[in-house]
Amino acid sequence: MTSHDSALLAASSRVALAAYLHDLGKFAERARLEVPQDMLQAHITQYCPFRTDASGRNGYHTHKHAAYTGLAFDLIEKSAPDLIRGDMSPFVNREALQANPALSVDSLVNAAAAHHRPESFLQWVIATADRLASGFEREEFERYNAARDENQETPTGRNHYQARQLTLFEQIRLQGQAPRASSARDLQWRYPLRALSPQSIFPQRRTECEPGEDAPAQAEYRQLWDQFLLALQEIPASHRSQWPLWLDHFDTAWLTFTHAIPAATAFGTKPEVSLYDHSKATAALATALWRWHHEQQQTDSAAAERLKQRSDWDEDKLLLVQGDFFGIQDFIFAEGSQTNRAAARLLRGRSFQVSLFTELAALKVLEALDLPPTSQITNAAGKFLIVAPNTASARAALQQVRQEINEWFLQHSFGLAGLGLVGKPASGNDLLKGRFRHLMAELFAALEKAKLQRFDLTAASSPVFQVEYPLGVCQFNGRLPADRIDEGGRASAALSRDQITLGTSLTRQDRLMVARGEQVMSGQNITVLETPVFGYQVGFTASEAVTGRFGPWAQDGTLARCWDFSLPRNLEDSLWQGYARRFINAYVPQFTELDRQTQGKYRAAEDDEADAVRVGSGKTLNHIACEDRSCPEQAEQWQGQVALMTLKGDVDNLGQIFQQGLQEPTFAKMAALSRQTNAFFAIWLPALCQTEFPNTYTVFAGGDDFFLIGPWLSTQRLAHRMARAFETYVAHNPDITFSAGMVMTKPGLPIHTLATQAEEALEAAKASGHADPQQRKNAAVVFGERVRWPEWPKVQAAQDQLELAREAYRLSTGYVYGLLQLVELAADRQNPEHAMWRSRFAYRTRRFVVDRLPAEQRQRAQTELGVAIGQHGIQELGSRYRIPLFNHFYRQR
Repeated sequence: MTSHDSALLAASSRVALAAYLHDLGKFAERARLEVPQDMLQAHITQYCPFRTDASGRNGYHTHKHAAYTGLAFDLIEKSAPDLIRGDMSPFVNREALQANPALSVDSLVNAAAAHHRPESFLQWVIATADRLASGFEREEFERYNAARDENQETPTGRNHYQARQLTLFEQIRLQGQAPRASSARDLQWRYPLRALSPQSIFPQRRTECEPGEDAPAQAEYRQLWDQFLLALQEIPASHRSQWPLWLDHFDTAWLTFTHAIPAATAFGTKPEVSLYDHSKATAALATALWRWHHEQQQTDSAAAERLKQRSDWDEDKLLLVQGDFFGIQDFIFAEGSQTNRAAARLLRGRSFQVSLFTELAALKVLEALDLPPTSQITNAAGKFLIVAPNTASARAALQQVRQEINEWFLQHSFGLAGLGLVGKPASGNDLLKGRFRHLMAELFAALEKAKLQRFDLTAASSPVFQVEYPLGVCQFNGRLPADRIDEGGRASAALSRDQITLGTSLTRQDRLMVARGEQVMSGQNITVLETPVFGYQVGFTASEAVTGRFGPWAQDGTLARCWDFSLPRNLEDSLWQGYARRFINAYVPQFTELDRQTQGKYRAAEDDEADAVRVGSGKTLNHIACEDRSCPEQAEQWQGQVALMTLKGDVDNLGQIFQQGLQEPTFAKMAALSRQTNAFFAIWLPALCQTEFPNTYTVFAGGDDFFLIGPWLSTQRLAHRMARAFETYVAHNPDITFSAGMVMTKPGLPIHTLATQAEEALEAAKASGHADPQQRKNAAVVFGERVRWPEWPKVQAAQDQLELAREAYRLSTGYVYGLLQLVELAADRQNPEHAMWRSRFAYRTRRFVVDRLPAEQRQRAQTELGVAIGQHGIQELGSRYRIPLFNHFYRQR
């Protein structure tokens, strides 16, 4: 039996599902799931802790959501793999349990629902994982588990129906920053209770989204619940036969409808972690714990007692596996003699490949260790984290995968790119609030060490390859040997051809299939990549209506994963399409009918027939460079600079934010913070480009950084739009900002040069050497001028005033060019003539209005120009006024 359908993987998947849905009842109860009262009471008696008050006479049950977990499982079962019949190990199937209720082995639903009243070993595994995900110390959990839950208010002053999820971003505090109020009642931002979309990931003021009464609050939950149940029915039924495939789809459905549901809303706990992040963390930890105990043959009542007493919580049962893709920029911006000709396709193909390689490396680890997809906690910007059991077999399998991945990258990229893979042992106590910060620091250090040990080049084997180049070098990547020469005489390598195939077809495809094996997929509606990756074959398909659901491949185990990577149609569009989703697609500009009608603007940049305008096809960088041209006076008299703007940016102080920003970090909070940081760039930004900036390539965007190429003026507007949105996204927390560098160039410049110049501009934006720490970062550089984002509106206002003045008084080119000299003088405070800029400006302005305007307009014009250009421009902005001036010049060309 092969690894992908092994009994161990299936059993691990069942444990994952039981742990994943341990809090299903919170969702169902808040949605007011209708259930017969006698059934509800029976489930309360079975699953909920029973307490007595101080007098010892009045008894009550707590945590009644656990009863709803048991009840709601019946609704989930209809769309899940078989949870009733057949092999259900390590659980017992329901038929056997009904035939013999005295069986000591749990059913899956019992193990999930009994997490607040655990008795058996499997119940204690899930209960332990639940507590570890939240970082509960023993005494803290005992208080939490004993508290009454009827009509309990959260620390925010709302009950569990009304409370909406807080944002972690509002609570981030960095060292050296002035303390601000952070009590739950003082926090002002909440996530709206809506399905996942590019817009719903943004927090809102609590007055906008937190109901003050139960009825509307419960109605919002009920709407989400009904949508969730319908969503499960959209998962292809044929995919239920393979546990990992179905679980991957289920994970996306759960994310879509629970990303904004607070996991904890009572007992003094802040509602700050989503039900999704808590569920995912619990599932990953429970799976690893069960696997450790299973392989150590410690699954009896004595093992359950040790978990209960926490007597073995210092034992390193967990292995935190981290992957880190290195050499991303060298890989994406590799050069060859034909690189510029195919620049756009290569960029989008290589960018997609980076995300694809990282996902497939994570999949390789999961399958080698027989772990379900829910064991993968994070995957963003070339990094992933998987929770595995710290066993000898897992460590050996990880070492084997590391060697295979190293060999693949050395063979196919000659070390241009690679993936570091490290395993960090951890104990249960390491995940508690008092110690988790130290564990995070060790995780960061382990990744940094892995970067310095790439490819194990100090091992006994020779790091030098003996490579032949019988067909010469690949003309798209000068480091790779060519293996084919096309009819046009161009030599290429398979990896480069795959990149061009990706770049050409991504605009037409929206689903990715990963098959086990290297030559197993074929079909009229499938685009298959030439190069297998880590032993997987990758194919791309269009919509389900065109391609079908590939049921036979799912049923026989050929299909390892099926990922939807389509972009939403608008910012409010739900991201659920019936399949597991990966946020790995960048927006690609395409020709529209309007572009066809206005294609005269492209004539200045078209090289040959390959650059012709075809509706629905991707635009080249030559076309992108023309998109800010206009014809304001005469039809087809296009004016404006033909140029690109490269935009590169990232979040400031990200390492410090993750390691020090949260007052009480936990495993679930870390996962949530990583997911939410990535979402701004990987979910919202591509959707924004598609809807508002359709001529911008998102070369890569995810994790905490982005690299975009677009028209020279529109990209400046996009950068500021991102800065304003990011401010809202992080709840106006001044400790969380991003910086960006912009470089304007002619099309045709080598992409590697664009990347280098943009990186230099980004470093200048961060101004790390600035004497005043408050003036570092949170800024942009464009045309070599640094502007902090809070000051950007002044630059934009000055530009608007300059344009109004140009239209009102038809400013001459000579007059505006002369302003550049005055800006230089005003900015040079070491020059003895510095203060003379005002008199020279007044003189030149007077000369202009006298020479160009009627007498009755002169005084008014001189006054308005003095305010718009002299005061709001040169005086207030200094050298930064070059930005409006340069934009003015380039728009007139």
